[in-house]
Amino acid sequence: MEESRSRRSRIFSNFMAMGILQGTNFLLPVLVMPFVINRIGADGYGIVAVAQVVLLIFCTVSDYGFNLTATRALALHRDDAAKNAQLFFTVLAAKMIICGVLFALLLLLVTLVPFFKQHVQLYLFGFTWVLGQSLLVSWFFQGVEKMKYITIYTLLARLLFAALVFAFIRQRSDNRFFILFMGIGSLVAGIASIFQAIRLCKLPVVRPLWSDIVHELKEGWPVMLSNISINTFLSINVFILRLFTNDLVAGYYSVAEKIFLATRQVPVMFSQVIYPPLCQLLQKGKEATRPFFKSVYVPFLLLVLLAGVLLFSFSSFIVSFFLGARSGNAVLLLRLFCLGPIIVCLHVPASQLLMAANYKKSYLRVLSWGTVLNVICNLLLVQVWGSLGTTISVLLTELFITAGFNREMYRNKLAGYLSAPAH
Repeated sequence: MEESRSRRSRIFSNFMAMGILQGTNFLLPVLVMPFVINRIGADGYGIVAVAQVVLLIFCTVSDYGFNLTATRALALHRDDAAKNAQLFFTVLAAKMIICGVLFALLLLLVTLVPFFKQHVQLYLFGFTWVLGQSLLVSWFFQGVEKMKYITIYTLLARLLFAALVFAFIRQRSDNRFFILFMGIGSLVAGIASIFQAIRLCKLPVVRPLWSDIVHELKEGWPVMLSNISINTFLSINVFILRLFTNDLVAGYYSVAEKIFLATRQVPVMFSQVIYPPLCQLLQKGKEATRPFFKSVYVPFLLLVLLAGVLLFSFSSFIVSFFLGARSGNAVLLLRLFCLGPIIVCLHVPASQLLMAANYKKSYLRVLSWGTVLNVICNLLLVQVWGSLGTTISVLLTELFITAGFNREMYRNKLAGYLSAPAH
């Protein structure tokens, strides 16, 4: 009983830390985006949004699924400093190798593809964001259940980014600096987080072995593909919309989508917080997990439902902060997007059980088919309803993924971890 209370206390503390972070992620755009759109225009912001899609996929590749595979390994031997140090420096080395390959790929794109060549500075400057995100050791703090450090260093990155934007974004041509400023903030925070992790856990500096790097790359491969799938599904929407419309329509949609993505991060953040203790509880059997979900997940689901209602009610007020009186159909889009976080919350137990039990292929299968469905729906619906069709495509995909994760949970006989009788 005492252990259970201690675990719930850690989860609450970690969730509050992540909640502060997510609140900052929501509030900073409220301050930054209207200023940026006023300086570079909604169409200029549309160009930046498309570049962010490409670089976000690069960030996903560089993360390589370590946020799940390395986090799981840390959760299972978090008191072993030697193993933690070996894993820490192995993952960092693997990420730097991946970044080198990605930068070479970006050079090819800006050299050979006219679309990228047109905005060469934007993309080259923006790669600093990919490097900075690779250095930020959020996966390590998640694994050792020290979420407050994720909050501290991510908050540092966001604040530095906001300060640079307000100081230097003045005209439309300055849109090439927007992602660069994100990158500078991430680089500073990433380097600081590495030193903090070494100091906090007293990690001895060790030389990573090539065999260990290869092993981690093999372990993370299915998860990396899964993460690419979900981030492609979340980020490619504005890209496809831009192909069939224009920068202004993409800009209006991007505002509604960014608010949705900020709120969507709440259940994602919750799943990150419960993942390490769930990995440990799974080793104890079904009797340990049901009370865990009942005492932690059910209250959270009710809070998400309440938050969805509030977001729907204040959608017009929120959008006006970003776009003023000229908001296009952004309010309608945001009201539809209010369903998204609720749908995501419904698959948290299933998705986290699949990963904690190491069913990576099942996890990948659901997200891969979800991405395929999203692209097909986008290509069909955007031609009929424009940005409204894009929004409907996102919600249909979220429903498919939720149904898919729950189906895989039952297929892999994991449902008992939710319904086993408590003793």
